[in-house]
Amino acid sequence: MKVIIYASTDVFYYSFYIKGLSDVFGKKSVKFSVKDFPAFPDRTFAVVIKDGQEEKKIIIDAFDSPRLSKIAMEWCDVYGKVNYHKQRVSGCNQKKVIPIGPGFGIKIWNIFETVSKAFSNYQLARKQLNDKRNFFANYWRQFRRLPLYEYCKTHKVKKNYVFFISSIWQKEKETNMYRSQFIEACLELKKVNFEGGFAPRSDGLTFGYETIVTKRINLEEYIESLRKSVIVFNTPAVEKCHGWKLGEYLAMGKAILSTEHINELPSPLVHKKHIHYVQPDKTQIKEQIVTLISNEEYCNKLEENARSYFRKYLEPQAVIQNILSH
Repeated sequence: MKVIIYASTDVFYYSFYIKGLSDVFGKKSVKFSVKDFPAFPDRTFAVVIKDGQEEKKIIIDAFDSPRLSKIAMEWCDVYGKVNYHKQRVSGCNQKKVIPIGPGFGIKIWNIFETVSKAFSNYQLARKQLNDKRNFFANYWRQFRRLPLYEYCKTHKVKKNYVFFISSIWQKEKETNMYRSQFIEACLELKKVNFEGGFAPRSDGLTFGYETIVTKRINLEEYIESLRKSVIVFNTPAVEKCHGWKLGEYLAMGKAILSTEHINELPSPLVHKKHIHYVQPDKTQIKEQIVTLISNEEYCNKLEENARSYFRKYLEPQAVIQNILSH
């Protein structure tokens, strides 16, 4: 059995699925190449699985947009789409494309493996790369993430403590507004011990929002604060995509307060079972925050079911097995 990954892929963005392939087939079976593939654009995550004379061609598309790649669609047998929207899938293509839900960047290699694979894969893909600097940067970004098990650790929440920090997007006004409503709701509730706000942008722009934290925090601090938070907040991000936050929250087994999402998942998240949906209105958000933090038993149920959902549908191995069964 050979598992061959397109060598010019973005290993930071697709580290989650590289781990999935390694978990299913074994680390030694996973190789990188460009010979088995057409000239895909940079960052394409394409895989050929060879078992004797049989081959299975797989695309995993984690881009924010629901658009599908025509060249990838024509080449593959199965097209796993993170941000799957039925209106963008038509005709015979519908049989190829499946929703796989959100992943997120994780650390999969130690420093020696990271450097070694960066240079060996560069030698394979150098003639096709349009952005060589970003190619190497993505290996470093992968190394700076946390391994998946750090997200899946059991944790104890801190009574009435709510943590939320997020980016301000230049074009995603709706996302910014919903996040701002949650931040303001928490700040206005005396019962809530809130920490967070909008992360400062490198260009210094605030787009009129005042709830900016004074400094950025590192990933370890961010995850530790999320562990302690009684609830977490989710809303679709760029182009209404499933952001990394949703995948991280489910992996951590958090009680999630969320606005509705438009993109499909491998199985629906059920209101009051896996997640607690709320209308994007500050008054309603405040009411639901109080409902959640006042009901420990309900939050515990949401946490348990969120973690179970992740294990069944979203953990890397489950995603790969889902694709293989299609």
